[in-house]
Amino acid sequence: MTVDMLLLVAIVAGAVILFAFEVFPVDKVSILILSSLVALRLISPQEAIAGFGNSATVTVACMLALSYGLESTGALNYVANKLVDLAQGSEFRLLLSIIVAVGLLSAFINNTAAVALFLPLTIAAAREQNMDPGKFLMPMSFAAIFAGTCTLIGTSTNLLIYSLAMEHMNWQIGMFEFTPIGLIFFVTGSLYLLLIGHHLVPSRKSNSLVKEYRLRHFVTEMILRHDSPLVGKSIAGTNFREKYDLEVVEILRGTSRLLPSARKTRLEAGDTLLVQGDPQSLLQVQASQGVTIKALTVKDQDLEDENIILAEAYISPTSRLVDNTLKEVNFRQTFKANALAIRSHGRTIREKIGKIRLEYGDSLLILTSRDQLETLRQSPDFLVFEEVRRNFVRKDKIYYGVSIFAAIILLASLNFFTVVEAAVVGTGLMLLTGCLRLHDFYNHISWQTIVMLACLIPLGSAMENTGLANLLATELTTTLHLWGPGAVLSGIYLLTSLLTSVMSNSATAVLMFPIVLSTAQQLQLNPEPLVMAVMFAASASFMTPIGYQTNIFIFGPGGYRFSDFLKVGVPLNIIFWIVATFTIPVFWPL
Repeated sequence: MTVDMLLLVAIVAGAVILFAFEVFPVDKVSILILSSLVALRLISPQEAIAGFGNSATVTVACMLALSYGLESTGALNYVANKLVDLAQGSEFRLLLSIIVAVGLLSAFINNTAAVALFLPLTIAAAREQNMDPGKFLMPMSFAAIFAGTCTLIGTSTNLLIYSLAMEHMNWQIGMFEFTPIGLIFFVTGSLYLLLIGHHLVPSRKSNSLVKEYRLRHFVTEMILRHDSPLVGKSIAGTNFREKYDLEVVEILRGTSRLLPSARKTRLEAGDTLLVQGDPQSLLQVQASQGVTIKALTVKDQDLEDENIILAEAYISPTSRLVDNTLKEVNFRQTFKANALAIRSHGRTIREKIGKIRLEYGDSLLILTSRDQLETLRQSPDFLVFEEVRRNFVRKDKIYYGVSIFAAIILLASLNFFTVVEAAVVGTGLMLLTGCLRLHDFYNHISWQTIVMLACLIPLGSAMENTGLANLLATELTTTLHLWGPGAVLSGIYLLTSLLTSVMSNSATAVLMFPIVLSTAQQLQLNPEPLVMAVMFAASASFMTPIGYQTNIFIFGPGGYRFSDFLKVGVPLNIIFWIVATFTIPVFWPL
């Protein structure tokens, strides 16, 4: 190995560790990878910025905008509601409807957008029928993943492979070129989820948010006596947070409930404060501030009334809270809501939550007014779930949105436009007709995904420049070629699916693409089936919640643990590995 190869191996190994242990958000890791490649001169300046102008990056950005434009017209909600409404009263029918509906949408819009749309709908439908939403969310995410492999525009991975194949092989993959295999995967995966996987998904969710976040014995009543020095002060003036590290959840005054975010509210003798904090700090306040402490076992209804409501808010991919703390964004004043607890990667955090750095997919237990909750629902920062909700269909724009989306798919399928041309034109038409507003264009595109793609694409150039791709291909062929070309394809699929479980799907595709090209060249094989193996395997991320955005998104709402994905996902990965090994060579002979 040369020095450059060793340096690149160190960068890739470091990236795998950072991705696997989620030390930083994926976009930050991607930027660090690009910075390292530039600093060590493993790529040229032109190669370093090539990702930002790559057709895959532009196409993914435009497809995300198109997906939101179509969603904002109400067309997707209308279809989704109709399909789910057909499943009333039956767990099997509801699961089947969700798989079919999310699969249908994920084939044509970005599958992350499809899951974001179906997440509140699935939770609402399950709760309406007294079913556990967690039994449906993991199958929904998995269905969105394998349905995304049915068309070229279903996932960002497909578009990335399309761009790399055009650049390195002059192969323009058609819109429906791999649909037959995609449908085989979809049918196989759906049958597994309906007959086996669904029964392996655990049921842990509670009907009480207080129970879910284990707040029953964590909120204490603090009653202000007449001689208390706190009387006449605002909550900010009490210095509870700064001096005692206590959070005031709510103020009870007679039959009224007041939120502590109201600056004008002054404390009065006899007020009862619902407080979160360490018992030692509570005893200090009792000794010095003229209050009486009373233990409290809290239920949801103890915190709610006709104006105040308890809700869960999940941090969206485009949220400004990502990689920030509640304190840094001044959460209480900015969003006029009080955060009581955070759930992140299966952990419930109730202490010092203002200092926790938030990530995409984390959930917040919040207390806010009903009016403000409606405002938060419209914010791109959150997905808020609390009660059954049916979205209004904007009939004045729905026909424009559906027509534009259908037209770009048709034009790209007939090769009248390339995929990137169709996506750009479609985005322009969505903006022109008002289906998509410029403000929404900026707020609802997942810039994390775009930055990640742009920064990872040069990694493929570094693999080629250093000769590492050729070296790894030689090792791969030495190990597998004695077993025949089928074994090589099977090994590439297996290696890719293992990598995508700990890295992002895009990073895995970029890393494996130059390796399979070198492998095909050394063995004088048709590279197309090997490229297809990488494309399908990079999206087959079922074994962990960290390999794919949709899994991250449903991790908190479903109340899952890391081991749940292994239990349900490993058999599905093995099934898909076997299916891919035997079906891909049928459509693309080696």
